[in-house]
Parts: sequence; C-alpha cells; structure tokens
Amino acid sequence: MNPSPTLLLPAERIPIAHECDLCVIGGSCTGIFAAVRAARLGARVAVVELQSQFGGMATTAQVNAWHSIEDVGRTRQIIGGLLVEVVARLRKRGAIRDITPVHRDQFNFNSAELAVELDALVTEHGIRPFLCARFTAPVMEGGHIVAAVIEDKGGRRAIKAAQFIDASGDGDLLRRAGFEAVRHDALQPVSYQSQAIGIDAWHRKNPGVNLWEEIRPLAEAHGFPGSNPWLGVVPGAPSVHNIFGARLNGVDASDPEELTRALMEGRRIARAFLDMIRERFGESASEVALLSVAQALGVRETWHAVCHHRLTQDELLGGARFHDAIAYGTYPVDIHHPGGTSLLYLDGREEVVSPLGGGAWKRWKPEGEPTAPYFQLPYRCLVPKGSQNLLVAGRLVDADRGAYGALRVQVNTNQMGEAAGVAATLALEGRKGVGEVDPTALRNLLAKGGSIML
Repeated sequence: MNPSPTLLLPAERIPIAHECDLCVIGGSCTGIFAAVRAARLGARVAVVELQSQFGGMATTAQVNAWHSIEDVGRTRQIIGGLLVEVVARLRKRGAIRDITPVHRDQFNFNSAELAVELDALVTEHGIRPFLCARFTAPVMEGGHIVAAVIEDKGGRRAIKAAQFIDASGDGDLLRRAGFEAVRHDALQPVSYQSQAIGIDAWHRKNPGVNLWEEIRPLAEAHGFPGSNPWLGVVPGAPSVHNIFGARLNGVDASDPEELTRALMEGRRIARAFLDMIRERFGESASEVALLSVAQALGVRETWHAVCHHRLTQDELLGGARFHDAIAYGTYPVDIHHPGGTSLLYLDGREEVVSPLGGGAWKRWKPEGEPTAPYFQLPYRCLVPKGSQNLLVAGRLVDADRGAYGALRVQVNTNQMGEAAGVAATLALEGRKGVGEVDPTALRNLLAKGGSIML
C-alpha cells in the first residue's frame, strides 16, 4: 500500500488555555465522575469533551440503562459512590425508573435530564469544562505528559496539568502519547439508538401483538440488519420510546471512515425500522414517527490499554480477590457476535440469545458448585505500563475478551472513573507515579467518599 500524501505545516506557538492539577480527556459519566472525585479532594480539574454535552454513551448515544448495583443474590449493595448520588438526583425530578424484578438492568433514566445533572456537577465542583473540544496531541517531556493540545472554537490551545486521565473510550491520549494499546481479534458490534413517538398508540390498537415478529419479514427489503432492536422507556416521557437499534458487526469505531459509515447507516436503519412498522400496519401506525437520533454510536469496544494487570475471564467468573480492588459488579460475560449473544452469569447459568430474538438457557458451571456473589476489578488494570502521570478509565480497561464483556457496562466503568480520579489526586499529593499509589490509601479514600469497598 502506498503511503498517503502529506503536507508539511509550519511550527506554531500554541497558547495555554488553562493550567490545572488534573486534565480528563473524555466527558462521559466515567470522565465526569473522575473529575468530581478529584475536585472533592481539592484538585483543580479540567474536562475535555468532543461532544456538546457530557455523559458519553449515557447521553450522547442515548444508552439509558444502568445495571444492577447489588450482588447476585440481591442481598447486598456492592456499588455506591457517584452513581448512587446521581440516581437520587434524577429521582427528585422523576427522571429515573426502577426496573423490577432486577435481571441485568436496575434503572432506566432520562438521558437529557442526566446531561443537565452532569452540567450541574461540573459547575458545583468548580471544574473547568471544554465542550465541543477535540484532543489532538500530547506535549511530552520524556515519558511524562505535560500538556494536552485541544482544538475548539478558540483554535489550537493547550491545557497544562500534572496528572491526566484518558476516558476517551478509544485511547486518544494513551495511544498518541506512545503507550501500548491492543485490540481484541473480534470487536464487539456497535449499535445505534433513536427515539420515536407513536409506538405506544400502536400498542393500544394492537394489544398482544409481537411487533418484531410481525415486521421481521420486511427486514430484507428494507436493508435492515439481521438482529432485533428492542424498545426502551424514557422516564418522564411516557409517549416516547428509546429504540436500542440493531447491532452493526465488524465496525471499528476508532477508525474515522468506519465511524462515518456506521453513523450514517445507523440513522438509515433507525428510520427503516419505523418504515417497516408503518408499511405492515398502515393506518393503525400512522402516529409512529422518528423523534430524535443519537449523536454518537453505542460503542462496546475499540482499544484497550496494556496495563500492569490484565483481568481474565477465569478471574472474573471465579470471583478472584485483589488487594487493590476498586470496583465490583455482577454483569455477565456478555459477548455480542454475528451469531447472536452469549452471556455467562456468575451463578453458573449461560444464556444464548438468537440475533432474531428469543434464547435458550444452559449452564457453563455444574449445578451445586460454589459461585461468586460478585467480581472485582484491581486498580492495576487502569495503570498503563510505563506511565508516570496517566491513568485510563472506562472502555480502555485492560481485560481479556471475556472479562471485558462483563466490565464494559456503565455501572462498572463509572466506578473506574471514580478510582482514577482519587488515584490521580493521591499521586499528585505524594509526588509519585500513578503506579506507586498505595492501594490501601486509595481504597480508604474511595470508601470515605461514598464508594463501597468490600
């Protein structure tokens, strides 16, 4: 392959837009939770976010579900911290719904209301926000990051900081700073969310009808992918459905061309789904209409940092204990692939879901053998090898394909953000590298701030 043609740009002086203790690249809930925990400990914090709102997958991609915060037996809460605080804030506004009984999901939330609450958290904690700002390059001194170059409406500017957290999802800072990153052989598919009105009216006219079963024969003619979407709720807006769209396989969302194609295809199939409903049901579906489309793909994974520990599926399913555990969860090993979805639960059950909907149950672990009530994630999975002042959080966590399938959901990545924010502050205060942070001090400070440490 011939190399792409290049241009030589002249050297330039870049103004410094801000100086702080901690700069977080990526303003998802994970990134904002990192920023808030650091700010509560007295750090001066900046957050750089590419989109026009904070929240990432939870808001911009409209993935409005948070999974269980309890152990497998529903006898003990295992996740606390900022997620629980935000749940309480949303509850005051009627913007969250409890899911009963809890299977995997425990809450649905209103993404727009969440975005406003995240703005409030940023403002309340004196965090410097940079919205509609793209991180473009690190400024390095040896292996030490001294500044992040961004580009926004003010042009190219730099943010100087002592500590950095990469919560970009794709490792934008990690990889451009020269730290090692890897991708699994088969990436989990992306999805695309949209919101529609009128489906509730259709349901009232067609009680008991399985919508997907009725419209599935039209899928090929409409170029609709071979996986069923599912309908979610929008708390506070009972007439609106959040449609978790069909999965798109083979997309690397860190590749600019593939990202562009997938976004356009996602919008096309969001409308095609509603076209299929209107074609099949005619007048009874006349009120069905597309209300909004997500501003970002629902990305399950791209890159992973190479850290001091790579969590394995065996460690996760076996409930391995770690002296530096900073997060806990029960979400199953959830692997999406073209043939459907495979889920391995901590209690030994296995669920195999067809891409067309429906599924079957079996066991990956024999009945009667001991099982873990929850899994643990060690801090070392957030510390890139060779890093002095960079931590990762969220999708960049170092885990094998199976373990990552359980770690990738928001209730888990949000805990990673909180741990990274506290650890960065400890490294700053102790004037030491992020890999030298005392795990006991980290866990104690997390617990003092509301996180549950088991």
